[in-house]
Amino acid sequence: MARKRRHHKAKNSERVLASVRAQGGLDRKAHFENGGTLVEWRGGPHTVTKNMRAWENKRRARGKVL
Repeated sequence: MARKRRHHKAKNSERVLASVRAQGGLDRKAHFENGGTLVEWRGGPHTVTKNMRAWENKRRARGKVL
C-alpha cells in the first residue's frame, strides 16, 4: 500500500507571516497618522448597481400581483 505524502509548511513560514502582519500594522498606523480615514483604508465607498435585466425578468416571471 502506497503511503500518502504530507505537505509540510516551510520552516520559516510563521516568521514570514509574522513580518507581513507587522508591516501591515505599520502601514495602517501611518495611514491614520497622515489623516487617512477608515473608508479610505478599506478601499472607498462601494456602489451597488442593480442588474436591470435580471430584475425585470424576475418581475415578469412573478406575474401580476393582485
